[in-house]
Amino acid sequence: MASANSNNPQDLYRRQRILTAGPVELVVLLYEGLKKNIVLASRAVEKHDFEKAHSCFIKAQNIVSELMNSLDMSIEISENLLKLYEFILHELTEANIKKDISKLPDIVEIVDELCSAWQEIASTHAGAAAANE
Repeated sequence: MASANSNNPQDLYRRQRILTAGPVELVVLLYEGLKKNIVLASRAVEKHDFEKAHSCFIKAQNIVSELMNSLDMSIEISENLLKLYEFILHELTEANIKKDISKLPDIVEIVDELCSAWQEIASTHAGAAAANE
C-alpha cells in the first residue's frame, strides 16, 4: 500500500483526482474502486491467496459501507439504493467468509450498471455546469 507521502506518479494522480472531484464524481470513483477490489478479490481466491482476497473483500465492503453512509434518505431513490447496497454487502461478506466467488460476476454487473448511471449523471452535471459559465 502506498504511503500518504508517496511520490509515485500514479498515487499522486489518484490523490489529485480525489481531491478535485465533486460529489457525483466521488460516487463514480467509489464504484470504480468497488469493482476493482471485487475483481482483485476474485482473482486472489482463484490463486488461493486468501490473505489478499480477504484484504480486497474488506476494502470492497468498506466502500459499500461508505456508499450506504452517504445516502440522503430524504431522496426517494435512496431507500432502493440502500437495499441494493445491503444486498451487495451481504454477498461480499458471504464470499469472503466462504471464499466462494460464484456470485461475484453478478455483483460486478450490478456495480457496473450503477457506475454507468452515475457516470451519465456526472457528464450531464458537467455539461450543465459548463453551459452556465
